This record gives sequence, C-alpha cells and structure tokens, in this order.
Amino acid sequence: MGTALEKTILAIITLNREKVGGGSPIFYADNVEELQHLAFTMEKILDAMAHTLSDDTMIIVKHF
Repeated sequence: MGTALEKTILAIITLNREKVGGGSPIFYADNVEELQHLAFTMEKILDAMAHTLSDDTMIIVKHF
C-alpha cells in the first residue's frame, strides 16, 4: 500500500530572514501588511491555502 502526498508547502512568506530556510521558495516582506498581501495573493494564484505560523511567518499549502 503506497503513501500519497496530501499536502505540499508551495511558498514561505516571512519578515525574519534569519528564522526561515529550506527547500520551498521564500519571499521576504518588509512589514505585516506586505506579508499578508503576498500570502493572500499567492493563495489565489496558486489555488492553495495561506496559513499563519507566527506573527512574522506564513506558508502557502496546497491540499490535495
């Protein structure tokens, strides 16, 4: 029985350059308003969901 991938992180948006790393594309915002704008715009474009991890970091996740 195989395991299907059900969720994929498509992007990370953050205010904190030192806090985030990894294999997903990372977008850096200058302030909270830009962080939210980028996240919600990507959410629509990528047909995915924006999730808040902390006050300064959000991720875009595709749910299959």
